[in-house]
Amino acid sequence: MKKHIYGITLVVLLLDQLIKQLIINNQGILPITVIPSFFKISYVENTGGAWGILGNSTWILTIISVIVIILLNQYLAKEKKFSHLSTISYGLFMGGLLGNLVDRIAYQYVIDYLDFKIFSYDFPVFNLADICLVVSVFLLIIEMIGREIKWKK
Repeated sequence: MKKHIYGITLVVLLLDQLIKQLIINNQGILPITVIPSFFKISYVENTGGAWGILGNSTWILTIISVIVIILLNQYLAKEKKFSHLSTISYGLFMGGLLGNLVDRIAYQYVIDYLDFKIFSYDFPVFNLADICLVVSVFLLIIEMIGREIKWKK
């Protein structure tokens, strides 16, 4: 199952970087309105984390990302058995983390492009790597809850 984790990681990383390259190459025509007053594709240089937290802290976030990747790889090397859900979760997490890490190293910021306005709230712009990180955490929480329920039976 570990090879599947790294396979998912690679697919997420490559897809994330491909989309970001398309955004970079087409930033002259952005933003593009996809659904008026709801969704557009934009080009944003994010020097912080989610919601711009720790803005202008690229190197701190880079170091944190590298440490998390090292720790996660150590955990994956020690763990013997993975469920299908945890395999997907760890692959998405690692791919998302690496996708944003590549940006931070290459550009000193993360490229964000998914721009939503929800009930007049201008939601922070994000990218595929961010989606993978969030989804992976939710999947791991679901897995933990599922294990807890099984243990109580």
